[in-house]
Amino acid sequence: MTEATQSILMTQPNGYILWEGPSPIDGSPLVAIVTIKTSNRKTGNMAQVWILNRSLNPVDAVAIGADYSICGNCPHRKQSNGVRTCYVNVGQAPRSVWLAYQRGAYPHLSKESYATVFSGIKVRWGAYGDPAMLPGVLLSSVNHYAAGHTAYTHQWRQPFASWAVGMMMASCDSVKDYEQAREMGWRTFNVVSVATKPTVKAKQCPATVEGSTAQCATCALCDGARVDIFVNAHGPSAKRVTYV
Repeated sequence: MTEATQSILMTQPNGYILWEGPSPIDGSPLVAIVTIKTSNRKTGNMAQVWILNRSLNPVDAVAIGADYSICGNCPHRKQSNGVRTCYVNVGQAPRSVWLAYQRGAYPHLSKESYATVFSGIKVRWGAYGDPAMLPGVLLSSVNHYAAGHTAYTHQWRQPFASWAVGMMMASCDSVKDYEQAREMGWRTFNVVSVATKPTVKAKQCPATVEGSTAQCATCALCDGARVDIFVNAHGPSAKRVTYV
């Protein structure tokens, strides 16, 4: 066991820096941070990966449109009319993680420590941010040791994200999206409006079925390889979500 691995086991920080590098969309400096402990009741006990702009507070990034570097063309970003339908409140966990990163709270995690950190747990890629912004080799390396993973991308039309087929779900917001993504070989994750029954051949997210005790940590169907999934829009902006 190396000194680096011994240090990780002894200190047991709540998170680690997985990667730092440029956004494939605009070259902005990004960081991927994985946090190990979570209180997220829907996902359950999963490692959470946050993709953030290294130099911009996520609240400020959303305000000025700089979240484009981590979210790309996601239709749930803040639009020109001021409407933002993303369920993630960037003023909460993403901001806290970014501030901790700025304080130097997270050590870098070496590849030799992946087995130690990820063995026996599942990984949620993109607790905030689009995981297709990350290098494919990073996800492959971590997933090799993890017990399972979930991942979603709105970049499925982009050539730079083609490596993620079979590893991520294509996030779809319309029947047209669903049909096109399936033709391109993707498994799909469909966010439908509360008042609209899904018109695609997909399984409802088990964690959202009334009375279910399922969590992402016990399910992990959204690994990009098995089935198409749909979920009713949730969060404070759910009423603005449509699925045509």
